[in-house]
Amino acid sequence: MLFLLLLLLPFRELCCPGESTAVKPEAWVSSGPNPRPGHLLLVCHVSGFYPKPVWVRWMRGEQEQVGTQHSDLLPNADGTWYLRATLDVAAGEAAGLSCRVKHSSLRGHDIIIHWGGYSILLILICLTIVVTLVMLVVVDSSFKKQCSNWNFISPHVSSAAFPMGANTQDTRSSGRQLCLAQELWIINRFLKKWKTSLKQIW
Repeated sequence: MLFLLLLLLPFRELCCPGESTAVKPEAWVSSGPNPRPGHLLLVCHVSGFYPKPVWVRWMRGEQEQVGTQHSDLLPNADGTWYLRATLDVAAGEAAGLSCRVKHSSLRGHDIIIHWGGYSILLILICLTIVVTLVMLVVVDSSFKKQCSNWNFISPHVSSAAFPMGANTQDTRSSGRQLCLAQELWIINRFLKKWKTSLKQIW
């Protein structure tokens, strides 16, 4: 029995956070039922955090919105906590609002989610992916054009350049293989840089 308890001890913190364990919150925004005509109910959900104390506000820039309302802190099944912060705002004034979350586990790096559900981190990741895809398309197009030029030139290469009766078809095939190898090498480098950029952002 003692051996079994010792075996399960390392997994205790995973299911039941202890007093010295800090768990980072997850946050997202949504809209609730419209409180009245021409108004929106903005909802900021914060879940999965431990310990219990947490600071959640709707903000406009650095200015707190005094109309922010908070639900009761509710326990999750894993021992972490859930909180909801709402703000009743005119539909035309929702732009520029964001939800800010402060918690001891974040070590001063507040979570900021702008209304619309897009966080700064998500925007940066999407931009990185788009730029990478565009660069890959440009590289692919460039190499296809280069290979086409090789296929156009190779039949007109002087036989003196290929002694021993080199086969023109073999020359074309070698040229295509060289282009393909160069293209794969460039794409591989782009993918490695993309992974590195994502790691730095994250």
